[in-house]
Amino acid sequence: MPRQRQRSGQQCLCLRARLLAIAVCPATCLTESVNTSVVLQADRKYATERWRNGQGLLWFQHLRRAGGTSLCHLLRSVKQARFLVARGEACQPEEWKLRDALAVVDHNVSLLAAELRVLGGNAFAQEYGALPAQHLLGHRRLRGELRDWVFVTTIRDPWARFWSQLRHEMAPCLQSSQALAVCLGGNHHLLGWWWSPSAHIDSILGVPGFRLSEDPHVYSDNYYTRMLINNTDSKGSTLTDDDFKVAKTIMTDRMSAVIIMEDFARSALQLACALGLDLAQARSLLRTRIRPYERNQAMMDIPTESELGPNDVTSLRSRFMIKNRWDYGLYQHAQQLSAVRLARCARNNPVVAELRASAPARVEEVPKEEEPSEISTLSVDDMFGCTGGSLEEGPEGFYILKCPRSAEQASSSWWSPLGMPKRKPGQKMPGAECWKEGFEWSMCCDSSFGPEGNTQCWDDNHNFTKCCAEGIESSRESLKNAVPAETLRAVKGIL
Repeated sequence: MPRQRQRSGQQCLCLRARLLAIAVCPATCLTESVNTSVVLQADRKYATERWRNGQGLLWFQHLRRAGGTSLCHLLRSVKQARFLVARGEACQPEEWKLRDALAVVDHNVSLLAAELRVLGGNAFAQEYGALPAQHLLGHRRLRGELRDWVFVTTIRDPWARFWSQLRHEMAPCLQSSQALAVCLGGNHHLLGWWWSPSAHIDSILGVPGFRLSEDPHVYSDNYYTRMLINNTDSKGSTLTDDDFKVAKTIMTDRMSAVIIMEDFARSALQLACALGLDLAQARSLLRTRIRPYERNQAMMDIPTESELGPNDVTSLRSRFMIKNRWDYGLYQHAQQLSAVRLARCARNNPVVAELRASAPARVEEVPKEEEPSEISTLSVDDMFGCTGGSLEEGPEGFYILKCPRSAEQASSSWWSPLGMPKRKPGQKMPGAECWKEGFEWSMCCDSSFGPEGNTQCWDDNHNFTKCCAEGIESSRESLKNAVPAETLRAVKGIL
């Protein structure tokens, strides 16, 4: 009898240890005691029922440059979906714009749901953060925090996605085949200013403290896989076959719909069965693809693959495909998954079957509709926060920016003038008490005035040491980071 009690106690301890392991398990940990696919499918079915009853929540995992803006516009046609469009952008609420939504709420999934409902919504896009894979695959207590959520995403050919992102956000990577190789290898820092003139680090990686990743290499190292398993630290970890299996399982068993961008008109029809897409309202949107960077593209002269050197690009593309083999595996699987789900949906919905048969092979591309604004074109003033600003090419291959602006404009702009102290957002200008009554750093502290600055600025209460010395070293660093002419030459119509 004592032996039986001892054995029973050991079994209990073993079960507790196993449950604890599941609760703290990383995304790559799949326990043999739990049939993960069955559990995830049950959670997906439960979330779908909650959504259809008006009690669920919609999580749109916006994979960047993979057709997410088009899907955002289409999802607004889903019955019961309430995106906070008026206060946000691309289906992101204003409070979470350019941020990992989970990081904003300190990774508290329950608080995320409550926050969204308080704001009056039940659907949002997560663009600058990954899926909460640890919750999806964790103990039932963690999974329970996500059981009200239905998940959808969109995907496209990995190389096409990567090239599109380089063209619109990281144009310096396409200056030459050598620059492309640098970015493909994750060494963007070697280029100095690696983001496009019409972009900014925060618009690519997210706002500091709430970023998708601290390194743009995440976009060229199995981006899809990393987003699905919540491992965006491309420098600190190497993916394995197990990671791919986990990502594939999440996509298959927990995602309610995976839309293929290249077959958008057909693939998106599965939303009618998964989420209750209003087909009457969505017909025109199914035949169009929104291009959010249309206005910026008109300003930029970016080489095509053939112009960059077809042989070099072909070689680099082959290297990319090998490096991103798990993403290509996910993309192929997503195409098969979409086809199966669409066929099943068409059998149960005659309207879906009709639209599926008549869907065009290619969709019409249209620019993204801009929110009402007083600014109709992007200019130097828009980009740098000036009044009557201009760019002029000077000697030694650098552009000279002339940017007249007020103190209020300067404080709200992300850009610090060439030679100005480099500051973090919100940090005061060194010697801030000096810059009043029309005096400013550039007219008093610039090195062109000599080692003591502009002596006409100084009086008994103001001198070079007090006003300039604190920021002089950061000023020199800013000068070192001057942007070469070949980078800014891509900007048309603003010179």
